Amino acid sequence: MNRRVDRPADRLVVMETPRLVLTTWKSDDVDSLVEMHSDPESMRHVRYGRPETRTEVEDLVQAYMEAQTLRGWTKWRLADHDGELLGRAGFGGDDDVRGIAYAIRRSHWGRGLATEIAEALVRWHLVNAPGLRLRGVVAVGNDASARVLEKTGFEEVGTGDFQGTLCREFVHPRSESRSDGIAENLTAAIRPTPGM
Repeated sequence: MNRRVDRPADRLVVMETPRLVLTTWKSDDVDSLVEMHSDPESMRHVRYGRPETRTEVEDLVQAYMEAQTLRGWTKWRLADHDGELLGRAGFGGDDDVRGIAYAIRRSHWGRGLATEIAEALVRWHLVNAPGLRLRGVVAVGNDASARVLEKTGFEEVGTGDFQGTLCREFVHPRSESRSDGIAENLTAAIRPTPGM
C-alpha cells in the first residue's frame, strides 16, 4: 500500500508507475500547483472551471494533507521520477462513494500520462477499497478525459448536472454495484466542496 522511501524526502510514496510517482503533499508544493491552477486552459474542466487564486490553492493543498491524515487517501501530488510536479491524481468523495480524479499540467498533455495514472489508481482502488463503487464524471466536452476513463475500463452510465456543469457519468464495472443512485452521490465524489 503506502511506503516511506528516501526519495522524495519527507513524502509518503503512494504508488509509482514507469513514468510517474504519487506522493503526499507538503505545504511548499503550493507554488508549483499554483502554476497549474492559474492556467485557464488547464482548469477549464477542473474544479470550478476557472483559474484559481493562490489562497484557493493554499487551502486546497491543506485540505489534501488533512484528508490524507484522516482517511489515508486523497488527491495526491503527481510528479515524474525527478520530482517535477505534473499535476494531481487520486480520489474524491467519502467512505460511501469514491470518485477517480486526475489533472495534468497542460505542458504534459498528449503523452498518455492521464491513462497511466488512471490505470494505477483503478488498481489501487480495487486492492485498497474492495467492494466500494468507483465512479468518475467528466464535463461534457472534455472528450480526452472521457477517453481516459473508457481506456481504463469505465463504462458510461448517463449524464447529470453537477454544480451547474453537465457531466458524463462513468462507473468501473469491477467495483461493487450499488443501488444508491448516481446523481445523489457524484457531486461530493467529483466536484469538490470548497477546500477539496
